[in-house]
Amino acid sequence: MQGEKAIVNRLPKCEKVIPIWLVFLNNLPTLGMFVLGMLIIGQFNTLAGVGYIIYAVFSIIWFWARICTQCHQYATKACPCGYGVISAMIFKKKQNKNFADVFRRHISILFPVWFIPPILSVYLLVKGFSLYLFLATILFSTLAFILIPLISKIVSCKDCTNKAQCPWMKKKEIRIIDKDFVNTTQKIE
Repeated sequence: MQGEKAIVNRLPKCEKVIPIWLVFLNNLPTLGMFVLGMLIIGQFNTLAGVGYIIYAVFSIIWFWARICTQCHQYATKACPCGYGVISAMIFKKKQNKNFADVFRRHISILFPVWFIPPILSVYLLVKGFSLYLFLATILFSTLAFILIPLISKIVSCKDCTNKAQCPWMKKKEIRIIDKDFVNTTQKIE
């Protein structure tokens, strides 16, 4: 593990440049998800909807401050979301942290943004069906749980130079004990 941390900290600064269309492709569905989340929660309470959008913006800024400052794409145009450049404008680079550990520790800040709207929507739909709310929930869920992960997997993260250190994209390994009781490691998709 110590050797892995040393390697991660010595990664060269990324020189790759992501085209602007890819930055928009990464951010527009997320923006749509935030707006739909606000509209869904706003069906429950207008102030709660406004609180949701404020929290969503706060969570992205937290991401820039805590995760992006540890990434070797910091201050480069290599980040598919454009966060490396934005983070560098606001926050100083942090050193000597393992990116995967930092990512795992701080990514949970985004979970409420993804899960509160559909959970609240189910409650509201059971309480009283609304076609508007139903369609907004379908669209939110399609963006959040299908389109955004698909864009990440197929386009954004596919050739990312930080992929090996990223807990979301790193191939998982499992230990298998074969018939001769020899430990082997096998990558799973």
